Parts: sequence; structure tokens; C-alpha cells
Amino acid sequence: MNGYQCYLKRMPKTIAMEVQSSKNLGYNLGLKLVRGAYLREERELAEKLGVESPVCDTLQDTHESYNECLKTAIEHSQTNSLVFVASHNKDSVDIAKSMILERGFTDYRVRFGQLKAFSDQITAQLAHENFKVYKYLPYGPTENVMPYLVRRGQESKQVLRE
Repeated sequence: MNGYQCYLKRMPKTIAMEVQSSKNLGYNLGLKLVRGAYLREERELAEKLGVESPVCDTLQDTHESYNECLKTAIEHSQTNSLVFVASHNKDSVDIAKSMILERGFTDYRVRFGQLKAFSDQITAQLAHENFKVYKYLPYGPTENVMPYLVRRGQESKQVLRE
């Protein structure tokens, strides 16, 4: 399964290309869709290099990009593919749920995941409605885990302030 940072402007085209390639070549496709984690860093690097930022210009553009990628992935989902909706965003989760129900998917080809203690109410609702949902919990030595958790907290603040 490959992870796709949907805050990148090129990602809707990339997802469409991945879907078409898997159909043409007959391979199992695994898409993990994430909103994105490096907004500030990507923008700063682009500015430093004097190139256009690869990141969506606004939070709304980011949401639209993620949801477009999500819709393409689910719409073209086949029994040999897996779409992993890695999102804490209720609107995106609702879009995915609606598409799963409309298409009558019962094989869990679309799954959900969130970080433990992030959007637990969404996770609980998904589980209650019998969707396949995962919570992940980073573990390991404190010196490795804490920087990751601090970064995730900072990313959440960045996205909320965009």
C-alpha cells in the first residue's frame, strides 16, 4: 500500500493515474489517503528554491483535493484493491461512508484509520455502523515516540489554523 499526501496539488491527477494503471496492468492497488503532514516545510522549501509551492493554497483547496482523491479511489475500487481513509475529517469520512453504502461494498475494500485519541467519536461511530476502522498507537522508546506525537499535534494546529 502506498501513502498519498492529498495536500499536494498534483495528487488528484496522480490518484487517477494510479487507478488507471492498476486496471490496465491488472495489479492489486492499495491507496492510503492522508491529508498531508508537511505544509509549512513544503511551502518554505518552495519559497527558498524560488519555485511554485506544490501544496494546495488554502485549507479548503486541501479538503477539496483530499475528497476528490477519495471519490476517485472509491469510485474505481475493485475487489482486488484497498482504499485506506486515513482521516480525522468528518466530512471526508461521511463521503466515504456514503459511497461505500451506495455501492453495496461488504468486503471491506475501504477501511478507515485514525491516531489514538484523535477523533475518537468518529472512530466509535464507524465501528458502531460496522465499518472496518483502525486506531493506531505509536509505541517505542520515549525519545522516539514523543517527537512524533509532538509533530502530529503541531500539524493538527497548522491545519486548523490554515
